[in-house]
Amino acid sequence: MSTQTSIQDLFNRTSFNESSTVKVPGKLFITGEYAILFPKQPAIIIAVDQFLTARVTASEHTEGGVITTNLSELGPLNYDRKDNHFQVAPNTATGWHYCINAIRVTESLLRSLNVSILNYDIQFNSDLINKDGLKFGLGSSGAIVVATIKGILAYHGVQALDHVTIFKLAAIALALSKSNGSLADIATITTGGWVYYQSFDREWLKEMVHANTPVASLLLMDWPDLVIESLSVPAELTLLIGWTQSPASTENLVGQLLDRLNQADDQFKAFLKNAKISVERMRIGFQEKNLTAIQDEIQVYRQLLLELSHTYHLNIETNELTQFIETALPHSFIAKSSGAGGGDCGIAIGHKDIKTETLIKDWESEDIVALPLQVTPPFSTETT
Repeated sequence: MSTQTSIQDLFNRTSFNESSTVKVPGKLFITGEYAILFPKQPAIIIAVDQFLTARVTASEHTEGGVITTNLSELGPLNYDRKDNHFQVAPNTATGWHYCINAIRVTESLLRSLNVSILNYDIQFNSDLINKDGLKFGLGSSGAIVVATIKGILAYHGVQALDHVTIFKLAAIALALSKSNGSLADIATITTGGWVYYQSFDREWLKEMVHANTPVASLLLMDWPDLVIESLSVPAELTLLIGWTQSPASTENLVGQLLDRLNQADDQFKAFLKNAKISVERMRIGFQEKNLTAIQDEIQVYRQLLLELSHTYHLNIETNELTQFIETALPHSFIAKSSGAGGGDCGIAIGHKDIKTETLIKDWESEDIVALPLQVTPPFSTETT
């Protein structure tokens, strides 16, 4: 970024709002799982039209406010504002650390922009769960971070001029939270549509955050190896999403891999190399509108994940996901697990002229729910 650029140049400023409501989509991996945890590795992910909504309103409390959600595992969070800084009692913050760090990062930015910070309440309402409160695996933690940032900014009359700025703010908040995630979800839900993401050097960001580099300074820097790109989709491509009704923990599975991993292993080096080759071939498939090439790489990456699972004793492709994949094949849909696996969702890609009613019924007979989700369009600005 140009040295002449100032933090003010990254945002539009309007008047304060009486309230703000922002909707952040869910996400699903198409390819690139696990490899994306490492620098310069790519992935392809989609934003889907199941949303987490954040409504920010004026607080009735003179010294703070309250944050609430329909997510059953999180109770209300009360905060105080002392010397213009957000504070919570340590014993009340359980489960809220992502949101708390997103608030602190956003308020740091607002102070850099010379914006007076008001007390506010935030109400989160998630569609990323079913009626019984079970998560679909669409990325609720990342969505809360992005919704928090966008909602507070909008309430204070501040709008980012591009999605990369929101991505960076969310990445800083997650670095403060000591997240081990790839941030592919953040790249996707801030960009919308089908997204190609190349993982940047997150150790560099951790070092910058550890050194207390100001948020405004980090936003103005070029981040090493970061690539976020929207992809165009072949007109004939149809995507189906199946939910196994078995929620999984991405953090647990990722943690298992990292605990068992010796990055000097030749097998893991080969996985990273082959994963990158496969994702890049799929990217070319999108660029050339070649559905067959995209489907081929779905199969290639499934095999890479099965080998990774065997080598490091990870339960990535559960029996339910295997059933989902094998049931799709006779219908000419090519499928794989999506994300860390261990449950949650699978994705299947086929031609739009293929009728899907029988396939969906076959999945239903195996207790796999076809989720009626669509890919969002790419976001042109951060007003979404």
